[in-house]
Amino acid sequence: MNAPRPSSGRALKRVAPWLGAVAVLQVAHLSAVATSFQDPHRLALVGDVAGWTVGLLAVLGTAAAALSFGSGDYLRRVWGLLTAGAVLSLVSTALRSYWMHAVPDVPFTQSPLLPVRMGVVVLANVCTTFALVLLSRTYKQSGLQPPPSSRASLLWAVAAVAALAVGGPALVAAVGHLGQDFAATCTAVIALASTLADMMTILLVAPILRVAYMLRGGRLAWVWWAMGVSGAVWLFYDAREWLAPLLPGNPAEAVELLRALRTSGLAMLGLAGWLQRSALMSAQRQSNPGVVIPTA
Repeated sequence: MNAPRPSSGRALKRVAPWLGAVAVLQVAHLSAVATSFQDPHRLALVGDVAGWTVGLLAVLGTAAAALSFGSGDYLRRVWGLLTAGAVLSLVSTALRSYWMHAVPDVPFTQSPLLPVRMGVVVLANVCTTFALVLLSRTYKQSGLQPPPSSRASLLWAVAAVAALAVGGPALVAAVGHLGQDFAATCTAVIALASTLADMMTILLVAPILRVAYMLRGGRLAWVWWAMGVSGAVWLFYDAREWLAPLLPGNPAEAVELLRALRTSGLAMLGLAGWLQRSALMSAQRQSNPGVVIPTA
């Protein structure tokens, strides 16, 4: 087992305030949800504000990472796809937000914007999943391929079981709603796209965390840890329907609390982008100490 690198403490000190900010955002969202159970309108507003906040953070973080790489760079393609996914996710939030404020008495499932959101969600999940596939292969592109091991195989097996346990029931339920009526079909397609993408994300957490462990102590390690944590959070988010009855209290309220974990998932994605940009800028300054690198 390799000893931690001497720089690990300094790296943690640099990242700690950002991790704390994500934690504050998540606690604030959970607290707002917990105090809104008796007021459905307020609960919807809490979700709307949280969606806009973390959606913008995800867009800004991933875009910052993409723009820090040169044209044609492999990682520019990765972060560009993540940015596209984040932008499309924000568009999805905007569609729901507009309808909630413009026609508050009509459910979004009866909105003519539903098929538009369906297309946006499908594209967002395609972009994000493809980006994570490319990201998980980054270690091969850079020569950092982790050696095979029994722990790696176990991690893959656990990720596969988790993906099936979380996504299997949701997929069966979504398929059962296909063809019932137009609104039900659109909603089912959204659920299918989201569930399949999240299952793939859960599977890709394994290689992402392996690379993060290999790079422990360095600036880039935190990029991978943030991506891995973001993917892992979606595991609990997607499992909310069957996890809720296992938690103490009202299952319906537990579902809403677990739904709030979306804040951490998107915020950690944005943080990973900012950390990627910071690591790249730091490396450029060290390789060109006499050159002033613009940071904006």
